[in-house]
Amino acid sequence: GGWSDTPPITYEHGGAVIMVGLLVNGKRPIGARAKRIKEGSLILTLINEGSASTEIHCRTLSDLEDYCQPHAPGSLLKAAFICVNLVDLHSTTPLSQQLLDNFGCGFEVQSWSNLPHGSGMGTSSILAGAVLAAILTAAGRSFNTTGLIHAVLYLEQLLTTGGGWQDQIGGLVGGVRLGLSEAKLPLKVDVDELDIRKDYIDKFNERLVLIYTGKTRLARNLLQDVVRNWYARNPRIVSTEDSLVKLARECSNAFMDGDFELLGSCISRYWEMKKLLAPGCESITIARIMSVLRPYVYGMCSAGAGGGGFIYGILKEPDYRSLVRMILQQQEGLEAVVYDASVDDSGLTVTFEE
Repeated sequence: GGWSDTPPITYEHGGAVIMVGLLVNGKRPIGARAKRIKEGSLILTLINEGSASTEIHCRTLSDLEDYCQPHAPGSLLKAAFICVNLVDLHSTTPLSQQLLDNFGCGFEVQSWSNLPHGSGMGTSSILAGAVLAAILTAAGRSFNTTGLIHAVLYLEQLLTTGGGWQDQIGGLVGGVRLGLSEAKLPLKVDVDELDIRKDYIDKFNERLVLIYTGKTRLARNLLQDVVRNWYARNPRIVSTEDSLVKLARECSNAFMDGDFELLGSCISRYWEMKKLLAPGCESITIARIMSVLRPYVYGMCSAGAGGGGFIYGILKEPDYRSLVRMILQQQEGLEAVVYDASVDDSGLTVTFEE
């Protein structure tokens, strides 16, 4: 169902997307923490696994002005403060005075993602949700998950990366969920918890294979192409959007029935629809990986917009996992890596540290 959640398509057509929140290599790879500091400023730290962290110290409002430039260091964290009105960028009141008057303090925020850049796993949206939850908690503001889902959508419009509502549902709500939105404004996203037996989830975990292609791609370029095609009202594009919504519901039924062959078929059809909407999403590397693994899976698809990052599939037999690893290792010139992945039922968790 992905792309049916993306503005302006989701406003004008409505959307339905099925999502699965995952643990990767047994861990939650994305998180944020925030605390109050005495000084009326913002200290933003980007923690990078295996390399030096980046610290940005914002003492004036002008230090926040690049919040809308996705490649600027700390732009997502800056956009988060603006998104929920903890900072008013257009005020004549200096940043330090705003923070001290409203909260009696400044804030230090740290964020991290241990997934490869351009993974396609919804990292930026989930990270945005984690950052918003952290800074709102530190500021003493109340929030709920539904509010966060909509706030992330707004934050990504501020950031100019665009993006829909599916990723934050998958990461913040967790489990297997069906997200739905009607074709109307203001946008309202509903989340259905699917009634799936635990043994079906266990079997899904056994058959799910998650593969990093070794290549990255920023989704923004593909997203712009899809939105452009939607505005042109190409009949094929409109028809595909209709099919995406229907497929999301068929996929949810396959989950509830524990029908992994049908689930794999849904995933494969989804990949064909993605290629219709964004022809650039199938790289040579992705096509090669899918080709060599086709005999061992019911279906495969690229995560996110495609073009790189992760791909996933449903194994025909659980013990094919080691075989998949061996096949990929034997492919000359491929840097693909199999990650362990399983359903994370918990979603967003907020904890307090002394």
